[in-house]
Amino acid sequence: MNALERPSSLAVFATVAASGSVGLLIYAGFFYTNLRRVSTGSEGEAVSPVFDTQQQAQQEVDRWIQDGGTYTVTKTQRIQRSVPLTPQERRRLELLADEQRRAKIEASYEACLNEAASDLAKELCSFQQTPDIAGSAVPGLNAASEIPNTKVIETLRVERKDHPRRTCTLVQDYRRFNCVEFEVRAGAEVEADQQSNLAIKAYRQFRF
Repeated sequence: MNALERPSSLAVFATVAASGSVGLLIYAGFFYTNLRRVSTGSEGEAVSPVFDTQQQAQQEVDRWIQDGGTYTVTKTQRIQRSVPLTPQERRRLELLADEQRRAKIEASYEACLNEAASDLAKELCSFQQTPDIAGSAVPGLNAASEIPNTKVIETLRVERKDHPRRTCTLVQDYRRFNCVEFEVRAGAEVEADQQSNLAIKAYRQFRF
């Protein structure tokens, strides 16, 4: 009868051990749940603690973006424009036109001499009309040997604009900011056509 009323020491030890195990499991569950909220996920995704208000989350978002630094996007444009010729440039064109005119006259005279059948015909070659300078190598010259007043120059314009390495988007329905960090070094320069191909280094969420 006494044996039935008193639990054995072995049974008491087993009960205490079981209770302790349950308590450890409960504590481990709470710890793991809390850890998942602040640790990096398997795909580089991090979830920050839940903020009380959107304003608090926005402040943390702004700080996170600022800490990430910036990179520079460069865009190069080729611009063509007309500018007046300088007196020296116009003089060079005039001299070049004269040289071409003389070369054309000499070539025409030589051809006339080769085709002349008599001495009289050769003398007449000196009185033939000067041919037009067709197909002149001087840009802007036509058959009348006109000298242009302007020239076209090309300049390169490089535009630079800084962009944050980190950016966030507000998702109001889910009360959170979805953020990404691009795989680019702070202070680096990339061409405009490369910007859309930047890889994403990490994801992050700021909830409120």
